[in-house]
Amino acid sequence: MHNNMVVILAQKRRNYMKKILLGSTAIVAAGMIVSAPSAIAAEKLKLSVGGYMEQWFGYVSADDVDGQDYGGFDIKSDAEIFFKGKTKLDNGISVGVNVQLEASQNGDQIDEAYMHIDGGFGQIIIGDENSAQYKMHYAPSDYGIGMNSGDVTAWNKTITDASGDKINNGASYRAPFGATYIEPDAVNDSTKISYFTPRFGFVGNGNGFQLGFSYAPDGTQDSNSLPNRDAVNSDYVMVGANFKQKMGDVSVGISGGYGTVTDTAEATADGEDSKDEPESMNFGIKLGLGGLSGGVSYANFSDHGDKDAEGINAGIAYAQDGWGISLAYFHGEKDGDNGGVAPINNQAESDVIHLSGKYALGPGVTFAGTLGHSEYTSKDVDLDNTVDEVSATYLVMGLKVGF
Repeated sequence: MHNNMVVILAQKRRNYMKKILLGSTAIVAAGMIVSAPSAIAAEKLKLSVGGYMEQWFGYVSADDVDGQDYGGFDIKSDAEIFFKGKTKLDNGISVGVNVQLEASQNGDQIDEAYMHIDGGFGQIIIGDENSAQYKMHYAPSDYGIGMNSGDVTAWNKTITDASGDKINNGASYRAPFGATYIEPDAVNDSTKISYFTPRFGFVGNGNGFQLGFSYAPDGTQDSNSLPNRDAVNSDYVMVGANFKQKMGDVSVGISGGYGTVTDTAEATADGEDSKDEPESMNFGIKLGLGGLSGGVSYANFSDHGDKDAEGINAGIAYAQDGWGISLAYFHGEKDGDNGGVAPINNQAESDVIHLSGKYALGPGVTFAGTLGHSEYTSKDVDLDNTVDEVSATYLVMGLKVGF
């Protein structure tokens, strides 16, 4: 009996000591995990939500031509939701993603979707995003609805007359007839890879020169299909460069860009390219003194068929303590020549002038407005064409919300 009690007590003691040993080991192991360097110290990428919404209400005064009346009140909307994420690796390199969902679009639901890699070497962007030629461009400010991206076409609509003719205002978006923010073939957010160097050359954080290079296999977006280089333009190359410097109240920004298609579609039996390689060029300069700024920008398309055009944008602006006012002018011209044949009414000119203002109502909320006049004219007019000029005057006000 005594021996059995001794065995039982000894067993309980061993179990108790085992629990203490296991508990101590767990505590020590946990301490080692917390204190020892992690093989992967960087945190997993975390996603954040942002975006913007713009709601505009305006009145348009336009001529009634051939039973078509586009004058009167109207409402325009534009909104996107951004999904962004970024993480920093142990080697100091950051990796991020950006997906932009169109909130007022029934076509291309995803606007831009790309990955970016950042470090001391600069930045690499892969995916559906604008090129270096577009992103590095400088142009005058418009504090209202905007005029340098084809926005004006929403408030001045071209009219088709009884004979089927109209002034062609195409090549307005990402093209020189309505913008100096351009890309060859107006490819916009086509899938591409871009590299941007760090800024270098001058004292001051964010000042100096920067170069950018972009390559796109073709002009498509949201597509993983291999391009048929005999059937479509392919192998786009775009470069951009800019310089900016701020010293006290004085600021300077200068930019230049070039883009081309290195392989055009083949249309002949011997496999020769069907046309010359389209080229695009743009330049810009923007100067600032305190709240006052002014600038000029220029863009050109060549070998784009009937989209060959050039445009110039000039403007001045003043902003102070949450409010601002701007005056801007845009002129675009295109010859309408399409391979030696100039279709009637493809030749056109555009003239736009905007007086705009803004006022910050609170964090991320801005009231803005534009009093503008837009006019399209054409020299390619046959005897039946009654629409050799389309003009509109508009007063637009709205709220711009960023979040």
